[in-house]
Amino acid sequence: MSTRSFDGKSLIGPAILAFFIISLPLLISNPYYLNVLNIIGLNTIVVVGLTLLIGYAGQVSLGHAAFYGIGAYTSAILSVTYGISPWIAIILAALVTATIALIIGIPTLKLHGHYLVMATLGFNLITNIIIVQCDSVTGGPSGFPGIPPLSIGRWAIDSDIRMYFLIWSVTLVAIIFGLNLARSRVGRGLRALHSGEAAANCMGVPTRIYKIKIFVLSAVFASVAGSLYAHYLSFVSPKTFDIFFSVELVTMVIIGGLGSIWGGLFGSTFITSLPNLLSSFDEYKDVFYGFILVVILISTPEGLILEICRKIDVFRKKRRQGNNDSRDKQELDTVGPSSISGLSLAASRQILREPLLRIKNMSKRFGGIAAVSEITFEVEKGSVTSLIGPNGAGKTTTINLIYGVYRPNKGTIIFGHNRIDGLSSYQIAARGMARTFQNLQIFDNITVLENVMVGAHSKPGSEFLVSMLHIPPYQKEEEMIREKSMEALEFFGLDEAADSPAGQLSFGEQKRLEMARAIVSKPELILLDEPVAGLNRAESMEIAHLIMKIRSKGTTVLLVEHDINVVMRISDKVVVLNYGTMIAEGSPKQVQTNEAVLSAYLGGSF
Repeated sequence: MSTRSFDGKSLIGPAILAFFIISLPLLISNPYYLNVLNIIGLNTIVVVGLTLLIGYAGQVSLGHAAFYGIGAYTSAILSVTYGISPWIAIILAALVTATIALIIGIPTLKLHGHYLVMATLGFNLITNIIIVQCDSVTGGPSGFPGIPPLSIGRWAIDSDIRMYFLIWSVTLVAIIFGLNLARSRVGRGLRALHSGEAAANCMGVPTRIYKIKIFVLSAVFASVAGSLYAHYLSFVSPKTFDIFFSVELVTMVIIGGLGSIWGGLFGSTFITSLPNLLSSFDEYKDVFYGFILVVILISTPEGLILEICRKIDVFRKKRRQGNNDSRDKQELDTVGPSSISGLSLAASRQILREPLLRIKNMSKRFGGIAAVSEITFEVEKGSVTSLIGPNGAGKTTTINLIYGVYRPNKGTIIFGHNRIDGLSSYQIAARGMARTFQNLQIFDNITVLENVMVGAHSKPGSEFLVSMLHIPPYQKEEEMIREKSMEALEFFGLDEAADSPAGQLSFGEQKRLEMARAIVSKPELILLDEPVAGLNRAESMEIAHLIMKIRSKGTTVLLVEHDINVVMRISDKVVVLNYGTMIAEGSPKQVQTNEAVLSAYLGGSF
């Protein structure tokens, strides 16, 4: 799904839903069906938050029934025991839930995979036990009765139809907020986090902070739904908020689609309605229920809504391809591989001698192995400095140390005039550094354009609240990011593939996409880790030419590369590593005649 700018089209879905919300009561007179619709609305509010947490951020939680219960019980206790206005009680309940989610989220979200699932499951079980045991406050296993209805002045919202309009108004707002966040800078950051946390962090996404924020936000959604539930039914009991309800909520997310807000509405409707649809087969409804879930999960593992959207996209692409004549792909630039082979780079090496990056006595050990030992070198502004050496020499480790993926055991790293050793990757990105990876780190769950737009995350921009509201500053910012990202794609000849899934690009195109993503923020220094690895001769020379173009625009380059032909053609300085130590430093010509370097390369010649 591509990131769309905020326009009239983004309001079509919510407008259609609003029409149905208004129209349905005219078609339904049975209070039981209104009750089912109200429960669907409440479940949808929770599932929208869970979709953002699980489908976008990739953080699976089996504890959201607990947040639902905390919202319900807190609002009930405040309004009944302490006589606080139910509206204020709902707000206070949301704040209490957010605080608990923050306290739980900070340690829990350090975990990954099934460890995170088990931690949130444990939280749900503990919450349920506390509700049951604190009977003097919560009513214990018997439940908490007598919760007052919501009211506006003297007008009590005390019937199914009145609560229907309130619940579905809140549901509509939750869906709009969810859609806005999903389509925003934050939404791209969350999806990048889901695809690859380390790569997202290197692009400037504060992944740790984002995980905590989206966890708290999803808990608040659950809390509001729980409060509405309490004031709707005027009674709550622990059974409603047990672990089985958490599993049901996650199932709603999966059925609808892990990356679809609208899918969350579908999943909530399907799962909530299914027991009622199977009521005539009461003895066998669990069998039917399980069978239907298994069929859906096997046939469409990413959810029905996403599968339908994918089939529609495929159909549209086939139609476009049928209407267009096949055309050969355009060359990236008028200067091709042949022209770089005759390029005199020595004449263009006019470097400002002020160092941009200074590394002094940097060392890193992994257990008893010294991956990097006492390395000292500088990268001068406006230069292409190459880092070479045999496999295992410590080149990529050096890049990772510079970029904050690892922290050095010893030494200093100064970027500009500031020390950066000890900073996180996203903090280093914000200071004007960007990178590519030895092993491709493309976010294949988003489009080519969105990949590049994630690269702009290192610059300050709108965060959660502004993104959910889509206020004018956000809209202007999005248009600027989109424009710069398209320029970066054009620079690398990928503009025609902007709306294509990134995973469908060829290997060579993905290499260029990584570089486009790195330059979109206009960094002072770009670290390129083996950009021509796996490419043929023509493609390698093409990338070499693009590196020179990047340098000509004022960006300093630190290159790690095994292709000596490329290194010697485009480098101003070469630093040679062997077994984690630096054995040579100098111009390409000096390095080519260095005996230690020739020996490190098994006595070969360049």
